[in-house]
Amino acid sequence: MPYPIVAAVVATMVLLGIYLSTAAPDLTFWDATELMAAAHTMGIPHPPGTPLWVLVGKLASMLFSSAAPPRAITLLSVWSAALTGGAAAYMAARWLGARGAVVAAVSAGTMLTVWNNATETEVYALSLLVSVLLLVTGEFAGRPDTDDHERRRARALMAFVCGLAVPLHLTVLVALPAAVAFAWRGPRPVWREVVAWVALAALGLSAIAVLPLFSAQNPTLDSGNPESWRALVSVLRREQYAVAGLWPRQAPLWLQLGNVFQWSDWQVAYGLHPFPTAHPVRTALTVLWAWLAVLGLRRLWRHDPRVGRAMLLLVLSASLGVALWLNMRAGPTFGVGLLPKGTPHEARERDYFFVLAFWGWGLLAGAGLSAIASALGRRLPAPVAMLPLALVVVPLLANRAVADRSREPVASLPRTYARLLLDAVPRRGVLFAGGDNDSFPLWYLQQVEDYRPDVTVITVPLLGAQWYRERLAAQQLLEVAAVARWPGQGAVLRSLVIHAEGARRAVRVSTLLERSDRLQLDPGGGWALQGLVYAPDRQLGAGQTGLDLPALRRQRSMVPMGALAPLPPGADPAAQTAQELLQCTQVLGPADSLLVSGCGGV
Repeated sequence: MPYPIVAAVVATMVLLGIYLSTAAPDLTFWDATELMAAAHTMGIPHPPGTPLWVLVGKLASMLFSSAAPPRAITLLSVWSAALTGGAAAYMAARWLGARGAVVAAVSAGTMLTVWNNATETEVYALSLLVSVLLLVTGEFAGRPDTDDHERRRARALMAFVCGLAVPLHLTVLVALPAAVAFAWRGPRPVWREVVAWVALAALGLSAIAVLPLFSAQNPTLDSGNPESWRALVSVLRREQYAVAGLWPRQAPLWLQLGNVFQWSDWQVAYGLHPFPTAHPVRTALTVLWAWLAVLGLRRLWRHDPRVGRAMLLLVLSASLGVALWLNMRAGPTFGVGLLPKGTPHEARERDYFFVLAFWGWGLLAGAGLSAIASALGRRLPAPVAMLPLALVVVPLLANRAVADRSREPVASLPRTYARLLLDAVPRRGVLFAGGDNDSFPLWYLQQVEDYRPDVTVITVPLLGAQWYRERLAAQQLLEVAAVARWPGQGAVLRSLVIHAEGARRAVRVSTLLERSDRLQLDPGGGWALQGLVYAPDRQLGAGQTGLDLPALRRQRSMVPMGALAPLPPGADPAAQTAQELLQCTQVLGPADSLLVSGCGGV
């Protein structure tokens, strides 16, 4: 068997074992549960809709049907990430030999962000695999031993893969500059080839046509309702999020780049200090991995300048280039004390946007370890010279504790929180939710597992989207006049309450929702805490907070004690928030400090 194939198989199996042992067995927070619901029901998740991912996710749900539904979709990420390592080893074996290629692939695959994306349901593991396949194709097209016929076919395949980026995820295109640098060899393309490239890219792009087909089936999850051309464009352009342009910058450029360096410092050994701030040992290992990447880049450049240029371009375009293009606000843990008070921050850490840069960095660091071993091999016995390769276990050992989603209470907390939140709502009730983490897990339970489908979940941050108001109007929860014309959030919230109460449907409000929004729902009345929700209480004065002690006792008895066990260091902040909200069931009286500090009371 050719040694590149051996390297690919070994790297895939090693990474597959790592990812399988640490993958989430059930639900996780943020977008994962929405994507699970979309894959199982052929629905449309939040813009840009990712229709190709939904199709592949549906195939994964059938292929891994012997596993529980959440695990089946997570296995798509597990296998995608493992195969990414295999593809990388296959490509790198020609530069580093089989042993060095496996080391490079494992180094890249255990960088923290790469590992995190491999163990939950998200689009980034599959998009990383397609990105690396684009690189592998470009590298093949640019080899000196590739004949012109094969070169033309490889370039055509690159064009097709680029077309797939839009229906899958645009992060695939971040790899395009490096892929072109890899492929820059041979005769210049003639115009017929260019026309063929355009046609093949259009063929890949045509996968977006399934979005209106999905929407026409009226799935419960139908974000954007893209049945018209205008609605389809709006979904693809993510217009509901008011995506920032290149200028003005949402944060100073130096701070945006500094944010990238902050996330870089988490990649090699975050488990040694699982906090956003720097730490001498962790940062020293980050610097070591950066130095190894420089050594690896030098070795690749000496092997073939084309390879060195392409890998350097990959890391730069996937890090600095992405930071310039995305124009993000400061991360939630970055810029504190440097920015004026009240400066908007991102809702969560966005390191996953830079996963290709971190993967490329890890690959180069592995090449650096191989370079050191090769240099020592010219002076020392082979067993001794191979010892530096053992350093590849540093990110594996240092990151495992924070990348492991299989441990309790992390493994079961999202399901526990979502079920208890649904159970806190009376039959046929209407729940006002505050965001992704008190909406998406509930949607999954309702749409995939048919658990409490009688509850209508209204996600308040989505009310500004016309398609969402159209859905609420169709459910007779909102007047038609408030659909096309936005009357303001307060008016929409009040209208929703009036319609719900007119239909004799109980209203409940998630404790995750901002208190200011809760007061807009019923400006003239008060709200009683029942645990994970507030209920309207008109015996209280306007804006006052009270306690429904019998309901609190019932909810308190339903919370498994394991759900409140200490979280491991470095756990997802969403898990910490969920535990804080579960603690709201432990409030004992109006003077309890927990009522104010974590449950939105006064």
